[in-house]
Amino acid sequence: MRVWNSRKSAHEEALQGMMLASPGKFVRLPSDYGYGLYRANLPEKKVRIIINGGGGYGPMWAGFADEGLADAMVHGNFDSAPNAFVLYEMAKTIDCGCGVLFLTNHFMGDYLNNDMAVELLAHDGIDARLCCISDDILSCEGEAKENRGGLHGIGQVCKICAAAAHDGLSLEEVWRLAEKANSRLRSLSVNIREEKMFFGEGFSGEPAVKTAAYQGVDRMAEEACKILLTEMEQWKEDTFYLSVNSHCSVGYTETFVMLNAVAVKLKECGIRLEGCAAGTYFDVFEGSGCMISLLACDEELRRYVRPVKGYGFVI
Repeated sequence: MRVWNSRKSAHEEALQGMMLASPGKFVRLPSDYGYGLYRANLPEKKVRIIINGGGGYGPMWAGFADEGLADAMVHGNFDSAPNAFVLYEMAKTIDCGCGVLFLTNHFMGDYLNNDMAVELLAHDGIDARLCCISDDILSCEGEAKENRGGLHGIGQVCKICAAAAHDGLSLEEVWRLAEKANSRLRSLSVNIREEKMFFGEGFSGEPAVKTAAYQGVDRMAEEACKILLTEMEQWKEDTFYLSVNSHCSVGYTETFVMLNAVAVKLKECGIRLEGCAAGTYFDVFEGSGCMISLLACDEELRRYVRPVKGYGFVI
């Protein structure tokens, strides 16, 4: 059971609650086409970052319109990509002449609507770029990485881009960093139920790619790291940033037990950690388990991957 008045009113009421919790921090985008929120008092001259996706699942996306993350967020209804026109409206509203970067996870509706927004902005003389995050290592098995979907690793890309924009980098440079970070990012989902582990289940009902008996968190971490590192051997000499996203039924203590288990296993595999974080960023799975994300950081990315605090979370 969900604790709200209705599914239809939940997004509107949630955004109103966010604004009450942080007076003066946000501005609502007046739109009939979707839900948009941007930070008040944005700096005059820097690339704007708009993060977006289907609404209603944890800090992604509304909670990511915060200092050190995105300048604005747009989300659609539950399980629905945001409308192209509201993305266009948001960009028009916050652009300061330095260009706009759209960040979204790589799903067809999100890609098409963001791409259309970029085209609409071009007609108005506003420079915009799009980066679609494809970190889900077990989606589209056997296909190119750019065909994969996205999980919570987009948070790492977002904070890297935000830090680069804060330092005054151009839109082209910020977009290049987004693409580079995405290319070095791998994530997977692990669901635990009935004494089994299910790796790679999708939140739209896609079946698991791999299953195994659940024999404790250490075994889960071992299997997860084995999968994630299959494509990261080329960066093994670099440092890694680890992020663990707990599912809805996982408690605070369990979350950090999982983080510790994965960090220990990575160390055993010879991986050095640049940093790590754990929390619930994307609460799309109802049960037990987590998403685990690894970003391989070269010298350039290390300058921008520092932890960032949002409202009630660190990523």
